[in-house]
Amino acid sequence: MTAPTPSCSSTPTNAKNGDRSSENMVATISGAELKVDKDVLGKALGRLASGVYIVTTSEGTAPQGILATWVCQAGFEPPIVTVALNKDRPIVEVLKKDTTFTVNVLSKCNMDIFKAFAAPAKEGVDRFAGLNLKDDAIAGPVFANAIAFFDCKVEEIVELGDHLLIVGTAFNGGPLDIEAEPMVHLRKNGFQY
Repeated sequence: MTAPTPSCSSTPTNAKNGDRSSENMVATISGAELKVDKDVLGKALGRLASGVYIVTTSEGTAPQGILATWVCQAGFEPPIVTVALNKDRPIVEVLKKDTTFTVNVLSKCNMDIFKAFAAPAKEGVDRFAGLNLKDDAIAGPVFANAIAFFDCKVEEIVELGDHLLIVGTAFNGGPLDIEAEPMVHLRKNGFQY
């Protein structure tokens, strides 16, 4: 029996490789300008693994939901959750201070939910149609076959570049299929979804 070949070995990226075109940007650090190769930095940022979630709300005239990967617990007492959302998404128009939202944690088996929310919302299309929802949802629709869900109250909204950071306090939630393996998202380029 032969030993398996390690799958973790790789060749480091050469930041000065002239064979590929790259975009540059300038960052100012401590008053000094630093040229940054966006292609190289983007590949590194894309390796930040994130979960896959559907953020929902029943605020407004109809339930809304959005696929989100930038969701993070940010405190224990109280349990703070942050969600970064693009400013151009319709859901941010109804998420204001003291409104509520739900984070649905998806598993690898939730491809039906993922596909329903992968593309931007289209007017007149009910993305919740045909999906198994819990009847007793409080803040936003809850997918009955997700891994878990938690309801949050918006405490603060911080504008950061092209995204809004929604800071919420989790006040309700629970496991649904806690043994399922979470869906994980890696990007080829950290400057794109």
